[in-house]
Amino acid sequence: MTVLNDAPAYGYEIMATVHREFGVLLSPGTLYPLLHWLEEKELIESSQNGGRIVYSASLRGKKRFKEALDAFSFAIDKMSAFVKEREKEIVLQV
Repeated sequence: MTVLNDAPAYGYEIMATVHREFGVLLSPGTLYPLLHWLEEKELIESSQNGGRIVYSASLRGKKRFKEALDAFSFAIDKMSAFVKEREKEIVLQV
């Protein structure tokens, strides 16, 4: 969803971007079933372009992606505050 949230992409483009950005090498046998599942859940859409399938995030998918990103951001902020507070306690005890 991260890749498709920015712009539509072909399957190969998705695999290449995931590999470049996250260091994960997806096989077609992993990616395409996932894309089909996301499409069944109406989180992405597909269309034909010159015999190739182009995938893009649907409005519902973009909304869900933003909700997940907001929840992740909130959790990271809470964890960061927790760690900073514990660091202060450790320094005071030494």
